[in-house]
This record gives sequence, structure tokens and C-alpha cells, in this order.
Amino acid sequence: MTHPPEKIVTDYETLRLKHFDPSRDHVQLAMLHQLQRDSPLYWHNGVWVLTRYADVFAALRENRLVNRAADSDYTDRSFVGKIMKVIKGHREHDKKHVFHYADRPYHADVRTIMREELARQMPDLQQLFRSIADELLEKIDCNDEKSLQKGFVEPFPAMVAAELMGLPRERWRWFDECFGGVANTTRSSGRNDDGFSKGLRRIERLLGQSLVKRAELPPGMISALSDGCEADNLMSEEGLLPNSVAFALGAYVNTRPLLEQSVGYLLRNPSAMERIEREPGVVRTAVEEFTRYFSTTAFCSRVATADVEIGGGLVPEGDWVNIALVAANHDPEVFEDPDRIDLARHPNPHVAFGGGLHVCVAAAVARAELQSSLACLARRFR
Repeated sequence: MTHPPEKIVTDYETLRLKHFDPSRDHVQLAMLHQLQRDSPLYWHNGVWVLTRYADVFAALRENRLVNRAADSDYTDRSFVGKIMKVIKGHREHDKKHVFHYADRPYHADVRTIMREELARQMPDLQQLFRSIADELLEKIDCNDEKSLQKGFVEPFPAMVAAELMGLPRERWRWFDECFGGVANTTRSSGRNDDGFSKGLRRIERLLGQSLVKRAELPPGMISALSDGCEADNLMSEEGLLPNSVAFALGAYVNTRPLLEQSVGYLLRNPSAMERIEREPGVVRTAVEEFTRYFSTTAFCSRVATADVEIGGGLVPEGDWVNIALVAANHDPEVFEDPDRIDLARHPNPHVAFGGGLHVCVAAAVARAELQSSLACLARRFR
């Protein structure tokens, strides 16, 4: 199949295959909705775009669409791709050590280490999350958005990330100083990449210092990955730092904007806040709905290792596909009135955490983190 000539692509000239806030950027969301109706597999600026839920769901589980670092001249890479580009620092010998872009069995081996460590921590995590949230919220005015932003939204996900890694909770300032305010800017516009790159290199240096003394660290993800270096050769020493960085950033960068947007919505809609406080069970469906609606990971990229028929067309071998998670999560064929937040929406089969081989390894932790933090906030809100 030959690609359609670029010059005839006129209807979607302003389409950006970058992260955006669907609650604010209605133009971008409207274009994705139109693509769902008219061109479910669409060629745009050198990549294929998939927008329908059924096709996105299938693409995430298609073994011939693999997750690899994009070529250096491909600028519309996914957010995670930007992270990994900086982590690798253009060092070719590092590419094979980053589990996110590795094939089996290495990818599965590193995920197993992470999954088992999170399972070990899980029984204590909800209490940990509640204690962190209560510690922060008791010091601030929970009715004031600025106080919540500075005293809760910024430190909470960073403290959680530090605890998950097995770092002292006080190290949360690493994450905030490196990436506070940068993650949302990068997601929404694709700009400020220089500041983001500097932040990544700084967190890499800081984690590297901890890895030197990792034998002294308490149990956590760093020590679990370190043990993986020594057990059955699951992971090389070269993979320890980049995979530690990848997990630490995922734990912070993916959670903070979702917490910020969820808190913002609840403050603007006090009846929703009161409902969560009045009906504690609603917090579970509310978190799923916030995750679906805001879709803080809006796109992910895959490359075809063979010709793939999908979306009513053919993706030739070697071509890139941008999988629009945000479009799938707003597909009216699956979600009734998708551009409205329904705290009790059920079922809610969103794909915000991805799917298939690369489904978010810490999805259960992220859910528990958001549920605990929002429940604590609702109890204090008046």
C-alpha cells in the first residue's frame, strides 16, 4: 500500500499527536471524534493514527506492533518516548537495557521484578497513602485551590514515588524540583523539552548516587531491581539505573497531572466532592472515570514489524502507528456521553493504562493511590 500524498491532508492540518487536556482542548478532541467516524486509520505527518476504541484495543495487543524507540528525526514521539530518549542519552549500548523498549524475555523478566515488588508492598500501600495524605492535608486549607496545589498535589505523588522506590520520604523534593510544573507543560504542548531533559538527567544522577549505596536502602523498587541483577541474571548492572529511573518517573509523572485534574474538578464541583464523602464506594468509580476522561497518557506509539491489517486498512511493515488512547476513551460507541464526567460510570473499560504486553505495571498502585488521596480530601472538605 502506498501512502496518500501529504498535500491532500487538509482537514486535519492542526491535529497534534501530542498530549493535551481533553477537558480544555475541545478542537483536538473534536478532530479525533471526526476521525473515528470518517477515517479510523488515518495517515498524518508520517504516521498512521488509530482512534476507534476497538482498533486501539486490538493494536495494544497486536504482537506485530512493537514498542521501540523512535528514529531520532521523528519529533512527534510519545511522552514516554521522550523520557526514554533522554534516559538513553543517545548511548546505543543502553537501548537494549531499557525494559520499556525491549523484547521478550528481557521485557517480561524486568516487569516480573517490578510486579512482584509491588505485590509485596500492596497490603501496606493503602494505609501508607492515607497517612501521607492526612499528614499533608491537616496542614492546609482544603477549600483553597492554591493551598491544595502547593501543600498536597505537588508533594503527595512525589512522596509516594520515593516510598515505592525505597527512598526516604524527604527525597520527594527530588521529583518536584526536577519535574514540578514541567510534566504538565510537556504533556499539553510538547514544549519546554530542554527543562525536561535537564530534570531527567538530574534525577538520573540522584538515583545513581543512591544505587552506589543500595545495600543500605530499605526494601523498595531499587533494592528489588538490584536483587534482579544477581538472581538468575534477570537483569544486567547496565539496566539497573535506566530501569530505576523509568519506574521512578512513571510513578510520579503519570500520577501528578491526574491528581491535579481530579482535585481541580472536585473543587469546581463541590457536589461531586460531597458525594465521594457521603458515598465512600463512589471513589472507586470516580477514579476510573477521572482516569478515562483526562487520559493523561493521550497517545502511545508502535512500529509494525510486518504488514498489519487494522482499522479497515493496512499498516505496512516499518511504518509507525500513533494509538490515540484519549480518542478511544472518548469513543461514543463504547462510552455513553463520553465527554461528560460520570462519577458512577459502569462499566468503564477505558484503556488509559494501555493494554497487552505494555499495560502499566503499576496500574493497581496508581488506582489505590488516587482512591486513598481523594477519599482523604473529601473527608476534610467543607
